[in-house]
Amino acid sequence: MIDTRFTVLDDTQRHPDLAKGISLILRQVAPTVNEITGLPLPAEVRFRLLTPRGWREESRAGQQRILARDIADLELTAQEISGIQGALKLTGFVPLLVWPLVLASTLEAADGLHETVIAPRALHHGGLLKDEAALHQLVIHELVHAMQAEAGAGAVSATFFPQQRGISAMGVTAAFEGHAAWADQQATTRLLGAPADHRAAPKSWRYRLHNALPGIRRLGPSPTAYEQRSRLIAQAVAELGTTLVNQIWKNLTLLPAEEEITDPAAWIYRIERGLARA
Repeated sequence: MIDTRFTVLDDTQRHPDLAKGISLILRQVAPTVNEITGLPLPAEVRFRLLTPRGWREESRAGQQRILARDIADLELTAQEISGIQGALKLTGFVPLLVWPLVLASTLEAADGLHETVIAPRALHHGGLLKDEAALHQLVIHELVHAMQAEAGAGAVSATFFPQQRGISAMGVTAAFEGHAAWADQQATTRLLGAPADHRAAPKSWRYRLHNALPGIRRLGPSPTAYEQRSRLIAQAVAELGTTLVNQIWKNLTLLPAEEEITDPAAWIYRIERGLARA
């Protein structure tokens, strides 16, 4: 019995059918995703549909919340703080360039709840509004991120100072994104009969234009990196099972080190040793 409340808010007031469709998908896939991952479902899973401008503003606000928590938690120097503030100002134009390429983002909202923000126009440019399998994949992927956050309540993985928190930025991305990618492939295969691939959905001219901007793809993991990270999680689950692998969300010291991303056996061995000592 799933007691989770699934909330899909349409801040655009223009996409009631999409909001209703995402809500239906969430209710359909949640039991399967729970079974595959072994992760708990939050009391509430919230998705929010935004205009491109609203998505950009929320992305920037999310960065400011991360910095505010870093300042509160860590003993940072004025130079370290001003350095990040300066970098955020310099890169303030990035959301304007990438929004058609970013299908969804799951982040901590102002009220402390993790929510998934989506610009429906980005789904249009990415071809997902005409590809049900790809839309299922997206919803599952972001649902897994909400479940990771629930499992690791109190563990801080979003930070501008990973070294000071004793974690690897690449390790965070590899584990969190690799796990969500592995889960969305497992779940779409079980529910739809084949793994979904949103990259195959027809892209708009706007998507292709932004995707062709010099250096734009260096701002996020490549398809090859996603596949490698998904295989990393698949091997860990195959050898350890989901119960042990899910310990990494609450114990971030077990996240893969940079060199372990391409050496799953070394990472799995370290997880086993770390849990044996606990």
